[in-house]
Amino acid sequence: MDFNQLAQRIGTHSYKWDKVPGDMPVCTDKERLPVWVADMDFVCAPEILEAVRRATECGVLGYKYNSDEFFNAVIGWMHRRHGLAVEREWIVPIPGVVSGISSAMAMLTEPGDEIIIQPPVYPAFFGVTEGCGRVVLENRLIERCDDGVTLTYDIDFDNLESLTARPTAKMMILCSPHNPIGRTFTEDELSRIVKICRDNNVFLVSDEIHSDIVFADGKFTPILSLTGNSAGVCQLSSPSKSFNTAGTSTAYMIIPDKADRERVTLFWNALHLPDSSYVSTEVISAAYNDAEYYVDELCEYIEGNTKFMREYLISNIEGVRITNPNSTYLMWVDMSKCKIPAEDVVPALCRNGVITNPGESFHKDYIGYVRINLASPRSFLEKAAERIKQTFDSYGK
Repeated sequence: MDFNQLAQRIGTHSYKWDKVPGDMPVCTDKERLPVWVADMDFVCAPEILEAVRRATECGVLGYKYNSDEFFNAVIGWMHRRHGLAVEREWIVPIPGVVSGISSAMAMLTEPGDEIIIQPPVYPAFFGVTEGCGRVVLENRLIERCDDGVTLTYDIDFDNLESLTARPTAKMMILCSPHNPIGRTFTEDELSRIVKICRDNNVFLVSDEIHSDIVFADGKFTPILSLTGNSAGVCQLSSPSKSFNTAGTSTAYMIIPDKADRERVTLFWNALHLPDSSYVSTEVISAAYNDAEYYVDELCEYIEGNTKFMREYLISNIEGVRITNPNSTYLMWVDMSKCKIPAEDVVPALCRNGVITNPGESFHKDYIGYVRINLASPRSFLEKAAERIKQTFDSYGK
């Protein structure tokens, strides 16, 4: 794949390119450089595009069902990529990972129950919990910056044990690899989480949508590799991040326990949604069966982008603190102690055309932090990095 080519998405109703987040100022006099929404600016693998083309050859975009091809693609991918043995009946096709989390929460907990999340974390975890009438419990990650530059985050296990012991704590949502921190958890860390949740009868939901994008120095461990077919756990994923297919609404839950799975399936049955988007089977089959090379090449390219952006920002923005990700295509940057006042960092960048995700959307305490999406051609990121530097250099002049 030629990841140096920028897909042209302006005017395609792209969330990333044709919108700005929240109430951010709209830049009208500068080229817009979006580095926010977590999808990629790379074209899909040709095998996927060809599969979609073939699916439309009959000229009808009617109802379809998830065939054996869908389930076999997931089973094969999990076995080859992650060494995980998955049974067909464990797989529940869903339109998206976040809606899957919502279904688990709706069917396996009660209104008023407490749901544990680990901020700073993907904003939808807050929205889904509150939208379902549940209560957020924060197991805040412990932030460290031992060298004054590199942000690292650790799990507060003492706090997690305390939270799971609460009688109203019924579920934990794990983001693995973590968004926005961009790190994989070690097998020891995940084993401790599993044990703590199991000992306290807390259902564990693991969002593993970024699990395929792991760098040379990272190692991803699927949660089900530590739990087997036991009850009280489900794993969710999708080809959307790895293959840039988010718009096809193709995702799945893996729920080994029959009783848990049947309860969650009732949620989807009640919605009377179509069994599949028109191209779900074609997309997941082509991605997982024919385009694994795409992810291998992608990981190498994103790792290079990560190294570039990290080195550039450290060299050019005084006071910046930044993660050193080993997974995902996301970078978490603390600009709260740089030249621009923390509350104006994101608006100032936006006014200058650089659109980032504001840190406070991942938790209210992270004003002046930003999340940067690195899944773009290097030349585009170089332009965005230069514009970030320019924003800080010229601020107040």
